[in-house]
Amino acid sequence: MTEEKQVQAEKQEKLKKQGEAEAAKAEIKQETPKDLAKKLSNKNQDYLFRLRKELIAGGMKEDQADAEIDSLLPDIYAAQIKGHPAGTLFGVSPTIKAGQILHPVVKPTKVPNWLLGVDSALIYTAILTGMFGLMQLFTNDNKKTANGSGILTLIVMGVAMGWYFTKYNNWMKPDPKTGKTAWGKVIWGLIGSLVLIMAIVLILSLKPLAVINPVLPGWADLLVAAVAIGAWYLIRKHYGIHGSSFSPDTLTMDKK
Repeated sequence: MTEEKQVQAEKQEKLKKQGEAEAAKAEIKQETPKDLAKKLSNKNQDYLFRLRKELIAGGMKEDQADAEIDSLLPDIYAAQIKGHPAGTLFGVSPTIKAGQILHPVVKPTKVPNWLLGVDSALIYTAILTGMFGLMQLFTNDNKKTANGSGILTLIVMGVAMGWYFTKYNNWMKPDPKTGKTAWGKVIWGLIGSLVLIMAIVLILSLKPLAVINPVLPGWADLLVAAVAIGAWYLIRKHYGIHGSSFSPDTLTMDKK
């Protein structure tokens, strides 16, 4: 048998076994919990007896414990056919398994990109407006600090920085196919973002736009910073977001 035919035969055998396994699973699922329970070995029956006892002792009602046990029966019986008892299947004792059922560990949800952007935009807006607000309050020559610090300019810069660092975090991730970082995208993304931000700042600094982009007194900038921080806090609390805004890849959330 040639190597190619051997590989083909192995693939067919693998597909055959997968088909048989799927058929066996489907057949098991059609059986009632009562029928499956009768087919269990003494070892598996003892495991489930102790598991049920631990669930009830942990505060679960008897009917809930029975329903939980019934949901485990197909997997336990399927493993039994392969020669694996329940203890091996779950890898823990009935006591620990009961604890896992009673107190399941909820995996944190990944924060979507739009929410990452909002989180970063708010924190950077708060930083910029707060910084310029303090400079306005503690600097005698307000004209110097007022240069390019119109409120709309500060907000746009904060949003732009939040957007950029969120995108930068995605750009830095290795490509799933090559496992390498796309440095070209990172470098050109940085250059493009800087050019865009500078262009926006220059346009907003034009005198005709002063009406919609006024330079606020220091206390007003600090008030805007406080509002941004408040919105940032409320959004994080609503979605259950955890982690540092300066490291978007580490953020997780409790709510979908």
